[in-house]
Amino acid sequence: MFEKVLLVENDPNVRDLITYILEDEGMKVVQLTTPEDLDAVAQSAPDLALVDEWTSGGPGHRLCLRIKQNPRMSHIPMIIMSTALHIEEIAAHCRADAYIRKPFDLNELLEKVREKIRRLSSNR
Repeated sequence: MFEKVLLVENDPNVRDLITYILEDEGMKVVQLTTPEDLDAVAQSAPDLALVDEWTSGGPGHRLCLRIKQNPRMSHIPMIIMSTALHIEEIAAHCRADAYIRKPFDLNELLEKVREKIRRLSSNR
């Protein structure tokens, strides 16, 4: 079974790199360039979401918090990515399951995604 990852990232180079890496691992990636409304997230039905904090459509933590407050989607593991010095606080505030500091190490990104998917699979 493949896992579906929602990727919210406005930098096309970073977005394409992450997509390539995750698809190479057998995951399906749904890309968004800005934090969309909850309907767009619900329609994509992701198993996990990787959300950049700095997007042209607003801060990614707002989308994260709205997902975590929504009973239909609160189970979706959220990973916030950012260059912000206080990323730990941002992640805690929006109830993200993990964070990744940019620029990121590809192995760290893969390990965090794999860990969240393993936990998700074990809870099914």
